[in-house]
Amino acid sequence: MASNQRRIFLRIILAILVGMGVAMGLVRGFTEAMGANSQEILGRVLEGQHGLKRLLAEDDGDLVMVYGSSMADAGFGPREFDQHIRDLGGDVSTWNFGFGGLNPMFQEFLARRIVDDLNANDRRLKLLLIEFNPFQATKTRRNRAKAIEEPYMSLLLSGDEIADRILEDPASGLRIAEIRYLRDGASAEAITTYLLAEPFQEGAADPGIEEDEAVEARLDEVIDAYFPKYEAEFPEFADCDWCYDWKGGGPLRSERSDELIALMEEYYALVQADYKMQLDRLNRINTSGIIELDFDEDLVVAFIEMVNALKQIADNTEIILLPKNDDWIVNPPEALARLQRVLERIESETGVRVRNFQKIDAVTNDMFGDTTHLNGLDGLEAFTKFLADEYAHLLIDAPGDQSVLPN
Repeated sequence: MASNQRRIFLRIILAILVGMGVAMGLVRGFTEAMGANSQEILGRVLEGQHGLKRLLAEDDGDLVMVYGSSMADAGFGPREFDQHIRDLGGDVSTWNFGFGGLNPMFQEFLARRIVDDLNANDRRLKLLLIEFNPFQATKTRRNRAKAIEEPYMSLLLSGDEIADRILEDPASGLRIAEIRYLRDGASAEAITTYLLAEPFQEGAADPGIEEDEAVEARLDEVIDAYFPKYEAEFPEFADCDWCYDWKGGGPLRSERSDELIALMEEYYALVQADYKMQLDRLNRINTSGIIELDFDEDLVVAFIEMVNALKQIADNTEIILLPKNDDWIVNPPEALARLQRVLERIESETGVRVRNFQKIDAVTNDMFGDTTHLNGLDGLEAFTKFLADEYAHLLIDAPGDQSVLPN
């Protein structure tokens, strides 16, 4: 009798396990079909992590890294920077580690992996520039990222850190482990949020500006012409988000055909239309609280912890704020006062100098591709050259340097 009961129980358990396995397989198949996997969620980040390991094995030069948000991704050219430093008499190897979609909490997790990799290879950075993006550290930005916190943690934390998390907070830690090892970064909450976002999201805010249908039609034509042309000119880079051979940046202007440059210039001119810029501004307000800048304490602390970790692996570290399009992003005095207090706190608690480059003569507002990001031609080139001139003294040996004795 007891033996029969054990067999029944074992069959029940086996049936449950098989059912769970089938269900998980169906979920994984569904999320893969929908593009909800680690590569789609954090493709550029994962490629950048892999690229860092490769460059530490292959590149023995003086390393420079710019670490930050999508604004750094869009507005800084690592190979352009190298060229400017060479023109000034130096020789460095510069890499763009700007990643969109990461608030300071996620940036801090990723920074740990960067520190681990450099320490494991006994390497240091000659210069590290860490971008502070004010609207990434707001309460609005934090609240909108709640559904993806654990999926992102599952992809950015190490195995040991996940184990520590299980000990500190078993419920959260086990969820993170399940998302990482069974769901490839796509949590149940993230899937639900993704599926329900479209039918239940609020309608777009009224920009109060009439749309120019001729501009929209021409913009569609330019986009349709650009991507096939780009893929034809750079087929080997069409599928990478963080391209190793471009050091995390893009092709140089000199590498692009005149036709491709003309399409880019027209695109950037068209997206400067008031209607599109106002829509982008309203989107930034709704998703990031970019005007009021009501900072989230946890995100500010995470940024400080990130800087304190990263500065240990660099000879020279500074925190920078990228140019701001103040034709469209105008903060009231109280928001600017909040920003100033946060910057002073960051500088005080890290011991790292903060350089505010939000308004510099080298960059004008017509060099933006939207209300926040510099465009990939004039904006990127102007700001990259500005940074090269600003930091050349840290990267170029002074005449008569005796650090290497003659034979």
